[in-house]
Amino acid sequence: MMSIYKKFLIVIIPIVLFTFFTCQDNPECSSCGGGLLDGYLFKKVTQEDLVDIGSIDGVNIGICIRYQLTGLTENDFDLDTIEIVDDCCCD
Repeated sequence: MMSIYKKFLIVIIPIVLFTFFTCQDNPECSSCGGGLLDGYLFKKVTQEDLVDIGSIDGVNIGICIRYQLTGLTENDFDLDTIEIVDDCCCD
């Protein structure tokens, strides 16, 4: 009976430790702007987004952008706030 518990612990403990250490916030993302209520959002541009923001230089499918919203939906981009960023680490 004890060997079942040992096997269980041998499997579970590494999984828990791996999850704990790999799922921490990236310290480089401390200045993301606070999310929806406080500031900026981050996203990778999709084909549907190009209809609204395709006129901005450098924006293409798969590029990561930082932006603010003008309305209640995710597609209401404030065009004056869109900026191309290197990494969507704060997504």
